[in-house]
Amino acid sequence: MIKRFDRLDIATTDIADAAATYQKNFDFEVQQSGNEAIIVIGEAQIRLCSGPSVADAISASGEGLASIWLEAEDVETVVEELRRANIAVSPIRVEDNRRILAINPHSANMVPLFIFDRLR
Repeated sequence: MIKRFDRLDIATTDIADAAATYQKNFDFEVQQSGNEAIIVIGEAQIRLCSGPSVADAISASGEGLASIWLEAEDVETVVEELRRANIAVSPIRVEDNRRILAINPHSANMVPLFIFDRLR
């Protein structure tokens, strides 16, 4: 069903401070651009996000984990398996050459979870 872990999104009010923290404390190479910074670890990423795109998440929950992204071989198969488990699914959206399924946070321990596959 799930092929690999893709990325964690971390919401922050101060992108420069968050990037400096990851560089100083963990010796990660951080590539910062505008309201986001990317840390690559193997084939996965930690994405630090600030600004309007995460303002709602920060006001609702504070800074920290904003979402988890997982890659699947076939998102339609994931949808079928979730429906068999009586988990409500949202419509699949297409964005950036990916089909993306947003999982209701109530079904994922209150964490926004996204499962995607790549368009062929």
